[in-house]
Amino acid sequence: MSMILFACVVRVRDGLPLSASTDFHFNQDFLECRKRLKALSSILAQYPSRGTAKGRDLSIHFLSSGDIACMAICSSSYSTIMAFCFLEELQWEFAASYDTTSIGLASRPYAFLEFGL
Repeated sequence: MSMILFACVVRVRDGLPLSASTDFHFNQDFLECRKRLKALSSILAQYPSRGTAKGRDLSIHFLSSGDIACMAICSSSYSTIMAFCFLEELQWEFAASYDTTSIGLASRPYAFLEFGL
């Protein structure tokens, strides 16, 4: 089934996870993809504002703007266009809910967990 399996919002400068969806996937491919997502999130400032890291069964899509980046793990069969539409909506909603000062001052992972992903 093609779908978004996991989504998160991270701070671009250091990859600090600010908010994330709950994941219920514990297969080895998903766990490896989560490790790649975490590694990628820590160096997002070195990449363009949007991109995709393709795997065999799973892909990581990311979209960054200003202080935050939205990232998603999707099944490889999920439409890239739909993934970026989702990330754009997520980014817009997060940016409308939290100001740059709050984002910059966040000091612990998942500081904005109350944001419903």
